[in-house]
Amino acid sequence: MTYFLVSHQIGTVAINKRNISSVIWKDSFLENILKNIKRNANYKRLFGPPAEAVVKELDLAGKTCLITGASGSIGSEVTRCLSLRNCNVLMACRNVYKAKLVTNNTCERNHLTFYQVNLASLASVKTCAENILANEKKIDIVILNAATFGLPWTITEDGLETIFQVNFFSQYYLLMCLDKILSSDVRVVFTSSESHRNINWPLSPTLEDISLPQDRYTSIKSYNISKLCGLLLMHYLSYLWYETGKSVFCAHPGSFIKSGLCRNWWAYEALYILMIPFSKSITQGASTIVYCATSPELKGMTAVYLNNCKRCEESDLAKDFNMSIKIHDLVLEILRDRVDNFDILFKNYSSLK
Repeated sequence: MTYFLVSHQIGTVAINKRNISSVIWKDSFLENILKNIKRNANYKRLFGPPAEAVVKELDLAGKTCLITGASGSIGSEVTRCLSLRNCNVLMACRNVYKAKLVTNNTCERNHLTFYQVNLASLASVKTCAENILANEKKIDIVILNAATFGLPWTITEDGLETIFQVNFFSQYYLLMCLDKILSSDVRVVFTSSESHRNINWPLSPTLEDISLPQDRYTSIKSYNISKLCGLLLMHYLSYLWYETGKSVFCAHPGSFIKSGLCRNWWAYEALYILMIPFSKSITQGASTIVYCATSPELKGMTAVYLNNCKRCEESDLAKDFNMSIKIHDLVLEILRDRVDNFDILFKNYSSLK
């Protein structure tokens, strides 16, 4: 694989001809400063407990959790914490080899099962779902955690803007495909973001309002849209599952957490590195997700957005139930022409009128 190295005052950019650029910090002044900042400084306590502390009193034996983006920084920490508490974790990842490496020395490997999925392809999602249905009897927890950010405008093989499809659309499709093995008291958790507040829409959004065309695109805006969609569909599912034991939550891990999310452009990488002293650690970022997925305190609750393991009010648009119906109808409309199992999906998730 060929790389070009371009020097900058703040570091060295390694430009991979096949991937987006990432920053390699080689003996830079900035790196040396950040190395001397103690991540366990007292002010870090303000950011809440580590994820492992959230589940330390729990025994999750007999429970099965499906998590997307499981090989990423926060995803792998969620996986580690759940597997240590005897939960069987189904890791849905684009790169299964990487997932195995990441979990090799940190997780209870006998509690892990790996499923390959490319969220930029609805066909791949369908194949992944079919493999899961063939091998698993039930799923008790679903964590829709995978995300990408900082990409130039691109469309997938399904004709959708990449960030929207990867961060939201394909993961919701995966959930729909797995409906028949969701347990009667399943918990679904969307990894969300406070940045969802930055989106305004017309009264009736169209495809181009959620899957942005090139002339309206920025990666930040597309990311924010994907997180808003997750919140809206949380409200839709909570109504669909009314008077069942099923529940759905959205969890904000924290802002500017230095994870793999910022790897696609060196400017974001630099910003996130600069914010390390003022942001949560990876394990603190995973805590709210783990809390939503497992806490007994949330039993009987649903349609709750949480930040720092506490309830947080989402934006007015995010909790607009009429908008949640419109977005779900739009999701079905997009799927209709793109998947061959639409009739089954529509039967299970018919539109609310």
